[in-house]
Amino acid sequence: MSYKLLKLEENPFRLTLPLDPQDIVWAGMSEVKEKLEKRIKLSIQTRPSRIVVNWGSYGSGKTHASLYFSKTTRLKELSTELDASLAKSIKITFPRASNDIVQEFLRSFLGQYSLEEIHKDFKELENKFEKEKLVEMIETFSDDNSIADFFKKFIELDLGSEDFDELKDYIYDDKTKSTLNYLELPLGLTNDEQVTNFLATIINCITYEKNLYSSFIIWLDEFEDIDTIRKSLADRFTTFLRQFIDKAPNNLMFFLNFTQKAFMDIEDLSLYLGEALSSRVKVKIYFNDPSIEEALDYVKQLTDISKTEGTHLPFDSDETLKYILVHIGNLTTRKINETFSIVLEMAVIEEKNHISKYFIDNIKDTIIAWEQ
Repeated sequence: MSYKLLKLEENPFRLTLPLDPQDIVWAGMSEVKEKLEKRIKLSIQTRPSRIVVNWGSYGSGKTHASLYFSKTTRLKELSTELDASLAKSIKITFPRASNDIVQEFLRSFLGQYSLEEIHKDFKELENKFEKEKLVEMIETFSDDNSIADFFKKFIELDLGSEDFDELKDYIYDDKTKSTLNYLELPLGLTNDEQVTNFLATIINCITYEKNLYSSFIIWLDEFEDIDTIRKSLADRFTTFLRQFIDKAPNNLMFFLNFTQKAFMDIEDLSLYLGEALSSRVKVKIYFNDPSIEEALDYVKQLTDISKTEGTHLPFDSDETLKYILVHIGNLTTRKINETFSIVLEMAVIEEKNHISKYFIDNIKDTIIAWEQ
C-alpha cells in the first residue's frame, strides 16, 4: 500500500510535530503568518525588547508557528529581505514539571542554544570587536561579578577541553568543591537573579549593535500551564521573566503561546500573567479558528506540497472537501489534520485513486470528528 496511488509522496496531514525541518511547512493561515512576520521584522529592525502573546484554542497552530520560525530557513529569509544580520529563534516548553522552575528554564534554554554554540558565537564576537571590547561588554552587561568572571574565563577556553567540560558542570549545577577551586569561581548560579544575569549577558552580547544577531526570539510554548503550578512558583516565574526583559532591554522578543481554556476570555489573561508581566505585554496575536474557505485553502495548499509533480489533488472537487469540512464541527488545524489523515489512510486501504463524496459517505463512521 502506498500514497502513490493517490498521486501523493506521503500523507501531508501530520498528527505529530515533525522533527526534520524539511517536514515543517506553512499552509493557509496567511493572516496569522503576516502578523507574526511583521512582529519579527520589527524586532529585527528596531531595538526595544518585547513580549507578544499568541492566543488561540487548542490545535490552532501556535506550536507549529514556533517550530516553523525556529527550525526552518524562514527567519534567515526575513533577515536577508531586510538586509540585516541573522535573527535567532528557539522554542522552549513551559517548565511545569519542576519545583525549581527557573533552573529548568535555564536548562531548556541551553538545550536549544548550547554552551558550545554560545562559545562559538562569543569567539565570533571576539573576532568582530577584539577581545578587549568583548570583555568590556561582558563587564557592562553581566551586572554581577561572578557572572562576569564566568564569561571572561569562558572565552579563554577551547571547545572540548577538560576545563570547558568543568565549566559546563558549573553551569548545570553539577559542581563539587574541588571543581569550584579548580575554576577559581564562587558558587554557581545559586539564585534566580544570577540566572537572569547569566542569560541577559548572553543576549546583550550576541545582539550588541545588531552585529552578530539582529534579534533573539524565544517562543515559550504552553504558557497556559502556569495555572497548574503553585501560585508561589507562578509568581516566581513571571517575576523572573520580567527581570529577564528588564535586563535584556534590547533585541529580545518573547512569544508566549497561550491556549485559551473553556469559558476563558482574553481579558482573563492578566490573571495568568500576573502583575509582573501584564504591564509589559502590549500585543496579542489571535490564532482564530479558520472559516470553511480558509480551511479549504489550508487543505489544498498542504496537499499540493505533497502531490506528485504535475498531478491533480486526490480529491475530485472542492465540493467534496467542503462536504468534509462542514461535517467536522468547530475547525482547528489539528482537527483538520486528524480528519484528512484518516480520509487519506482509508483511501489507501481501499485502494482508491481519487476521493469523492460517495467514498466519504462510505467511511464517515471511521472519522471520529464526524458530525451528522
